[in-house]
Amino acid sequence: MLIRVISLVWLIVAVAGGDGPDFSFGDVDFSVEYFKAAHNASSNCVVSPLSVRLILAAFYQVAGADVEETLQRAFYLPLEKSVASDNVAEFLDGIAGNTQLQIAFKAFKNQDQLSDVFATTLQKAFKISPENVKFEERSSVASSVNRWARESTNGRIQQFINEEDLDVNSELLLLNAVALKASWAEKFSVSKTDRQMFAFANGPRPVDMMHETLEVLYKIDNTYHTIQIPYSEDSDLAMWVLVPRGSGSFDGLLNSLSSGLLDDIETTAMPKVVDISLPRFQIQSYLDAKHVIERMGYGVLFTENDFNVFEGRKSSLSDLRQSTFLTVDEEGTEAAAVSSATTKFRSKNIQFNVNQPFVFIIKKISTDTTVFIGHYSIYQ
Repeated sequence: MLIRVISLVWLIVAVAGGDGPDFSFGDVDFSVEYFKAAHNASSNCVVSPLSVRLILAAFYQVAGADVEETLQRAFYLPLEKSVASDNVAEFLDGIAGNTQLQIAFKAFKNQDQLSDVFATTLQKAFKISPENVKFEERSSVASSVNRWARESTNGRIQQFINEEDLDVNSELLLLNAVALKASWAEKFSVSKTDRQMFAFANGPRPVDMMHETLEVLYKIDNTYHTIQIPYSEDSDLAMWVLVPRGSGSFDGLLNSLSSGLLDDIETTAMPKVVDISLPRFQIQSYLDAKHVIERMGYGVLFTENDFNVFEGRKSSLSDLRQSTFLTVDEEGTEAAAVSSATTKFRSKNIQFNVNQPFVFIIKKISTDTTVFIGHYSIYQ
């Protein structure tokens, strides 16, 4: 029998516990691996490694011997399953009061009884009880899924799944929405935004370029430079922007991206006054996360019938999807204002002009957790 796992991720930006490692352990390693495996040179992309790790950590609790080692290794989970469950619950409890970063879960299942372990996991970690549905009534199930998606994303994702996407043999549908709506700590002035050329990989095009002078963490290398732009203090979030420079290229930056590089950036970046030019942009991604996990070498998770989700029998994972929406503007929120005023910066400040393809990473600062990672490189 089949279990369909769907990870619904939404983002608007104008942007640990128990014995053993906490939930942040291995986060950077997995995030970079997942982003690289998901990279498509023909389109812009934003993914949420956090969402994938959260949703598959639930299935680690009911994984059999044929798949548990792969899950533990792929997602950097503790050997002790109860510790993994406690870590997820503690992480989610830690952001429960964060109004700018919200994570929601929903489960639909057939009429069969869940195993005690899986039912307890859903209750303890995700604070949900599954809703019973008849998967053969595909239109009704698709309507329920899409209604939940709309409600969980304030209408940003209207239709996440089509009736034809549903398999009548499905047993369980587990969804996760990560919604981020955060304001910059210091907003970009709308009056400074103007039209400038951006060197997209598929040819230069004009974009709305935001400008501001801020004191931010900054690091420069022979092939790239990077800044960290913080969101409001109560959000506990920040965005890193990495841009090629000198002899560097966007492809070279992608190839060099690693946990070691990101760790080095975070430990050596220094506060500097920087003249920032950053495009206002929007990305909407639909990702077959199952294929991404398979490309990472963990396809066994979708071929083995070894998950004790239901009482008295085993099931297999059949699908993993991710839909992401992201927008960046002057406010740090969804609001968009257009202005054609021209801005001049002081020549003595460091210049950080993001007028070519770049990588961005949005992190939860206190837990050093990668919430989203993506690139903006294609005119679409």
